[in-house]
Amino acid sequence: MPKGSERLLRDLRTGLLALATLKLLVEVGPMHGYRLRILLGEKMGWEPPETSVYDALKRLERFGLAKSYWARSPIGTLRKYYEASKRGKEVLSDIVKESKKLMSWIVCEG
Repeated sequence: MPKGSERLLRDLRTGLLALATLKLLVEVGPMHGYRLRILLGEKMGWEPPETSVYDALKRLERFGLAKSYWARSPIGTLRKYYEASKRGKEVLSDIVKESKKLMSWIVCEG
C-alpha cells in the first residue's frame, strides 16, 4: 500500500465502526459491549477487536449519541449497558444519508 493509505483506511474503519455501533443500538436497543461485539461481527462479516468496540462506544458517548448505565444481566451479573440517546437516533438518519451520497460519488465516479 502507498504511504499514508494505512492511516486513511484506519480512520475510515474507526468511523464506520462507530456508525455501525450506533445503528445497532438504535435498531436492536440497549445491550452490553460483548453482545454488541458479537452482533457487529455477524453484520460486518468480521469480529472487531474488543478495544475498538469500546473505543467506538466512548466516542458515541462523548458526542452525546449514546449513553451507558449499569444493570443486572438476565443471568444476574452486573454489566454496563449502552443505548442510543435521543440525539443519536436523530443524528443516525442524517449521517447515513450523507454517507450514502459521499460513498456513491467516491465509489461510482472515482
